[in-house]
Amino acid sequence: MKTYFMALLMAVLPCCMPAQAQENSVRLKQINVVKTNFRNLKDGETVNKTITFKEGKIHSIKTSDIIQVYFYNPNGLLDMTVKEREGSNWKEVINYTYDKANNLIKFSKKYDENGENVTKTVTFKYDGARVRAITKKSTTHQNFVEDNEYIVQEGIIVRRSSRDRNEQIISKKEYGYYKDNLSRDKGLVGDKTIIYYTYDDKNSVKLLMAKSTFGENYKVILPLISFYEDEFDFQAISSNNELDSKATSTNYVGKSATFKYNSSNYPISQDLVEENGIVKTKTTYLYE
Repeated sequence: MKTYFMALLMAVLPCCMPAQAQENSVRLKQINVVKTNFRNLKDGETVNKTITFKEGKIHSIKTSDIIQVYFYNPNGLLDMTVKEREGSNWKEVINYTYDKANNLIKFSKKYDENGENVTKTVTFKYDGARVRAITKKSTTHQNFVEDNEYIVQEGIIVRRSSRDRNEQIISKKEYGYYKDNLSRDKGLVGDKTIIYYTYDDKNSVKLLMAKSTFGENYKVILPLISFYEDEFDFQAISSNNELDSKATSTNYVGKSATFKYNSSNYPISQDLVEENGIVKTKTTYLYE
């Protein structure tokens, strides 16, 4: 019996190990983005964006004359980003702070607002399944400018509530998942729009970025950050690549994407169309 079990184990292991090894070995090298807006120009207004990677982690993001450089702490988690405009003194600095368990506990952003230096600080406090996020700004004497609470179940965020200064809930959203993908964003209080997302069945390139940036707690950290930093979106925690999004509101700007893949089932290119074709984005992915 023991001999049979060992023989079975040896037969199964070769099948399981390559998939795990493949996930660990795939690393991004560069992402090139060309976004064209046809709203006001016949030939379109084009914006180029280049994301470079170092050892699989985001190193820099360059958009037109603005470059953002990424720095990491000894644990390999995103520690700081510095964004500057070429030929200008303008600068934006973001810092990330974690506790001993690598949970995000503070996000601070220093930037210029109407010629005045501003620091926005978001403090995250964990209490069981609840994460409370209090946002303050250096330019106001108010106790807070935002008070949000997140509910975490089985390691993922399933609900987000916002309160006013009287602690009354003014907004509440519920997040639904299907096959490890964010499939629904449903408004329960305030804006009651429902957004639906669909995905392919291939390996997500955004998930690679999420894991390498925020480590093992990416499923909670990345959604939290997505409300304060434009470079990260909630859907990036999904296991597959987003194909399209639709909503019950007529004001929602829908998106539709098509991909081409490499032999490892990771995207090598993406064509994204939004606003009924007014905005088109072509993205190419290069791997090590």
